[in-house]
Amino acid sequence: LASRTKWDSGWPLIGVRESVNSDLPCYQTGETNNSNDELLPLKFALGENGETIKNNAKNNNNRSCDYQFISLIEKTQVEGLWPVDHPLPFPCWETEAKKPLRLDSLGKYQEVVTAIEGHLQSMLEERKYNTIGNFLEFYSAYKNSQCENLSEFFSSYYPRITSEHHTCVGLALELWQRLSKITSQTVPISQHLFMVSCEENLDCPDEYANFGYDLDKYVDTLEKEHVLLALKIEMNGRNGVLLCDPGYHIGRVVTVMEDGEYPQTGWFVQSQESNLTKEYNYAFSLINRSFVAWQERNTRNGLVQATSTALIYVAKPYVTAVDVTERRNLVYNFRSLLQRDPKGHLVAGIYFKIKENFDEFTIFFQDNGAKKRIKLNFASFLNPDRVNQSILDLIKKCTQQMKMVENELLDTVVNIANVLVDKHFVIQMLEINNAINLITEDN
Repeated sequence: LASRTKWDSGWPLIGVRESVNSDLPCYQTGETNNSNDELLPLKFALGENGETIKNNAKNNNNRSCDYQFISLIEKTQVEGLWPVDHPLPFPCWETEAKKPLRLDSLGKYQEVVTAIEGHLQSMLEERKYNTIGNFLEFYSAYKNSQCENLSEFFSSYYPRITSEHHTCVGLALELWQRLSKITSQTVPISQHLFMVSCEENLDCPDEYANFGYDLDKYVDTLEKEHVLLALKIEMNGRNGVLLCDPGYHIGRVVTVMEDGEYPQTGWFVQSQESNLTKEYNYAFSLINRSFVAWQERNTRNGLVQATSTALIYVAKPYVTAVDVTERRNLVYNFRSLLQRDPKGHLVAGIYFKIKENFDEFTIFFQDNGAKKRIKLNFASFLNPDRVNQSILDLIKKCTQQMKMVENELLDTVVNIANVLVDKHFVIQMLEINNAINLITEDN
């Protein structure tokens, strides 16, 4: 495979990806660190022995998605270049920055924030955070394909974006669509909205921030596992950005100003349970203003237990949210299905890790004004007719608080149980996940 020549059918040179919509400009990914890397267009994937095979139409109805997302995805998203031996496509950004929304007063700023937060909080309550639905659909498509090699199938599968499984990508796209309908008399915002990418779990955020000056040269070390919706603003000569993060259940618009002054949001409490408080802060990086540093601080009994910093690249619109971020999520080893309230507080749900020889999951819900968590085993659901009634009662209570139809959550748990007993699939999925982790381990 290493000696395979580049596909020759008018495909762009290394570093440039044509838009999926001919009306859009090309998007630039830059050169890789290794100029000898062989790149494949995403519409093709290598089969065994280097044979080229068709992918999207064969494996999942060629970019099937809910009708309300089709236009937005076609206008704002592209497929990244994909090196033969790389676990993910390369992320891409537009070549030009989005122009800021100009506001002539704090009153106009507050008008915009109020309008956005209304839509954001409604969506948080109406849409669950769901990284289980896309996982189950991915597995179903894999089994129906009769392909034995999951890595091969993974590179040929185009992630679906539907209202049935909203990850951070689907949530950001839906919020974008909702906000596009805002028709303020004096402040139209739709043309200023754009997606931004985020790199989490950084060991050296300052070093990573230096990448921002030549980010395109480091795309082979990025996984871009999270996205947010952004809106740049200019207010009386001061620049800033508004950030919305429904994927992390944040029920407010976060304001970040370049000068760090009001109306910058600053530190705020995101969640508080028992003796544990989680706080967030967003500020432009002191190393590189192309990034917003997202700081997290966990405090227990008044003592700081842990801190972390992620970096959000706000300089240019991110255009591979579906192809890179949603795809990366498909093989991530942590899954969840969560009901939120308008403020982003978690009401009920389930979550679990995927590990070999491990089938435990956590179910939680509100019980007498407190959050109750219970650990269960998926193996108990392999024969649904024999599930203990006390366990079914827990599932029923959680189902009701998640506003799901009768047996919907039970059916979901049964489906997960049947996936996890497929050891061949689980082992291959974890291998892909590990390969992705390895490319970012030095960040």
